[in-house]
Amino acid sequence: MSIKRFILLLTMYLSIASSTLVYAASLFVPAYFHPSDPQTPNHWSSLAAAAQIVHTTVILNPNNGPGSNVDPSYVTAIDQVRGSGGKVIAYIHTNHGDRPLSDVASDIDNYLAFYTIDGFYIDQMTADDTDEDIRYYETIYNYIKNKSSHYSVTGNPGVVPDEIYLSKPVADNLVVFEGHIRSYINFQPEAWQNNYPKDWFIHIVFNATRLQMKQAFSETDKNLVGHLYVTDDKLPNPYDSLPPYGDLEIEMVPVTN
Repeated sequence: MSIKRFILLLTMYLSIASSTLVYAASLFVPAYFHPSDPQTPNHWSSLAAAAQIVHTTVILNPNNGPGSNVDPSYVTAIDQVRGSGGKVIAYIHTNHGDRPLSDVASDIDNYLAFYTIDGFYIDQMTADDTDEDIRYYETIYNYIKNKSSHYSVTGNPGVVPDEIYLSKPVADNLVVFEGHIRSYINFQPEAWQNNYPKDWFIHIVFNATRLQMKQAFSETDKNLVGHLYVTDDKLPNPYDSLPPYGDLEIEMVPVTN
């Protein structure tokens, strides 16, 4: 879809949408594609256009982390999204608690040196309640918050973890599902999630058809999820482009004024 047509569709939808409607609170997009990649033309511009219409958070991931130097293309793309009202958070991998904390801290520092961001996305998070794992992620959380309390910390165990990950806390919000649509059909939230706003929970679903995407958005209340992203892409990298039904996915999110 061209960016011109994308913006036109968004404008048309804005003119007819109700601010009281339905479904998830925002889009949460793993944008694991370069702004200048000819295979994904205008994708970051499309995200900026979406951010003008619905609450949109974009995960920045230049090279499985910040890379070794600032990339001007990302600077421009980030400015577009943030200038449109969206948020950009930076990807950090942790190898399920086995990555050295010094390496994690280095990635955090480099992101802050290179780019203007709104928070961090802590990937490969553990889900158990062992003291060692909780201390590990609490250290990361505190390191980020000591930089600025305004930086958000999103943890991604990919499953519903022990409640301590929020009650401690070691994250401000959590990806409690990341996986194939076949698994998502059977998703059941844990009882403890009812103790928190659904806006604290995120689902990321891949390999979904247009119809399955619509079904996922229609069940956000039942699934206790406030941020959702659904794509048709498949493994090994389902986040290397935006889905062809992106315009419809935006329509599934309520417009708030």
